[in-house]
Amino acid sequence: MSNCLPYVNDFFKDLEIYEDIARGHSYKAYISGSVREFLSNENRKNALDVYRMFFDCYRICMAGEENPFADIVDILLRYEDTAATLIDKQRDHVVHSVNVFITGLCIYSASPAFREAFAAAVPEKEYKNAYSTKNEEFFYRWGIAALFHDVGYPLEIIGRQLNEFTGMIADADGKDIKVKAKISFDNLEELRTISEIVPKDDFSSSYVKAYREAAELDLLKANDLMAFRIHHALGADLRLLREKLDGFVRSMGETGLIDHGYYSALIVLKWYGFLIQSSGYNSEYFYWPVLDSASAILLHNWYKLFLQKEPFCMGAMKPEDDPVAFLLILCDELQEWNREAHGRVSRGDIRPDSVVFDISGDRFSAVYITKRGRPPEDFSENKEATIGKLLDIGAIFPKGFDIRDEVLTPWPERFAKPAESGSRPLIEDLERLAAAIHSQYNERLTLSGEKPQYPDYSDLPDDMKYSNMRQARNISDKLESVGLHLRKKTELGGLDRIPEELVDILAEMEHEEWIASRTASGWIPGDKDTEAKRSPHLVPYDQLSEEIREIDRESIRIIPKLVHMIGMEVYEN
Repeated sequence: MSNCLPYVNDFFKDLEIYEDIARGHSYKAYISGSVREFLSNENRKNALDVYRMFFDCYRICMAGEENPFADIVDILLRYEDTAATLIDKQRDHVVHSVNVFITGLCIYSASPAFREAFAAAVPEKEYKNAYSTKNEEFFYRWGIAALFHDVGYPLEIIGRQLNEFTGMIADADGKDIKVKAKISFDNLEELRTISEIVPKDDFSSSYVKAYREAAELDLLKANDLMAFRIHHALGADLRLLREKLDGFVRSMGETGLIDHGYYSALIVLKWYGFLIQSSGYNSEYFYWPVLDSASAILLHNWYKLFLQKEPFCMGAMKPEDDPVAFLLILCDELQEWNREAHGRVSRGDIRPDSVVFDISGDRFSAVYITKRGRPPEDFSENKEATIGKLLDIGAIFPKGFDIRDEVLTPWPERFAKPAESGSRPLIEDLERLAAAIHSQYNERLTLSGEKPQYPDYSDLPDDMKYSNMRQARNISDKLESVGLHLRKKTELGGLDRIPEELVDILAEMEHEEWIASRTASGWIPGDKDTEAKRSPHLVPYDQLSEEIREIDRESIRIIPKLVHMIGMEVYEN
């Protein structure tokens, strides 16, 4: 979560939307409402509502048809939920992109220097069809760039999956054989060419008239368009840019790098190029705002990967050179909070839960807050240094740019790093452990004077059996997250008890997992009623009574005893 709402309110207070003024719509109310709803609960459903509201209000569709462009976000979501779990490192990009979008609104609203830089560069003097409404030209370009900057991620996921899976197969004999797989295309030009619906010369005539040197290019080729836009904005050599972009897919195959930003930019150009031509829109909307946004999407990775290296050797980007790209690089680097991890290794990372911004005109600070555990060493310093290398940040924040991190519940230093993987219990062992967990629960109820509703594990409803199995299965995962893990009993012996300083941390994890499991099975908050699937305990851990929290703590304290029952033990890394 973040403290973006006051900045967002300021932004929308000043924003004017042409359709509202000219045609009596309430688009600003709808978009701002979806953003505020997202900020109240940063989940995927609310993120998708922001996408849909923005692209419904700024839709380009052919007569009698909807614009299917925003459906690409659903595809990204499905890939991250399924395919991304099969690779080591992958984090959410749907909620992330909405947070990038909102962070940009905050900076634009609070930074006069950035607004001045944007006004100096946009609208371009050759572009005569910019929005005359207040701040809408920024809002339109920024919305396309921020919300779609990661939409090409499925291609990166596929490529990394391919490499990891083929590598695992090749390494069956343990000889650490590396197999480099790559994505290739038989008809690559189809992927990076905009469809010609309107005669090419007619569609591109306004752009050629504004920029005579563009006449030498194919203005329906995405690479030519982006090369010229970057050349014009940043002064990079046009010939070298075209060569680098034309050979980029091949070089990605050779190096193993897969830049989702490049594919995201292609997607934006292909879809908008098709829709604008098919719907009879003025071609200038494509050649200025859309091309600007697509080029910014390319640059959010490409600037660091290529333009700051030979043969271009560019320094920190100035905001007036390419304000949308500048802002996208900045906000993409800043957005580290509340990002769900999908990849196997990423799920063990400790990342900030929330952020507090302080943007006071010519000064910026961000404090990342981690609920428990420590983020990577030098997290703040590295983040600040990376942004300083990429961007001339002092140009918009001359009185200071500061990033810090705080930990609400630091873990003891000896548990700062995850443990090595331990032995994985068999399903038979886990079933015995699940039954033992239920027996311990009934024992605690009896001691407190209550009569257990289900005396035997076999009496439990299926969803409650699964809940116990989930708790048994997740014991190992929770222990590893704090530097402990399971192994078969050895002569060395394991821990007789969980260190007390970790008990509350693990108890809260267990409670969150229990809520997720109950909710997925249809349970709702309310007075206790097992038949109606209601429980008063479906609330955050810190809202539980001390008595109920103690039950959760006890479920952690008995872990050594429970795992002893199945021939295992807990030990420190």
